[in-house]
Amino acid sequence: MPTNKAPFTFHLEEEYLEKMKFIAKRDTRSLSNLLEHLCKLHIEQYEEKYGEIDLSDITVKIKSKEIK
Repeated sequence: MPTNKAPFTFHLEEEYLEKMKFIAKRDTRSLSNLLEHLCKLHIEQYEEKYGEIDLSDITVKIKSKEIK
């Protein structure tokens, strides 16, 4: 099934990965779905504390270069 979600790869400790797999299985979620859910929860908590993030005003610094 096609998706409009952006792929993203990251590194984490093997122990964390195994624990996340356990939690995903217990919650009958895929690992990807669990990680997306946790990201969503963290963003909601952040925005409750600091206000909504305005994506049109984000400047990202990558290797000493600013990218808007």
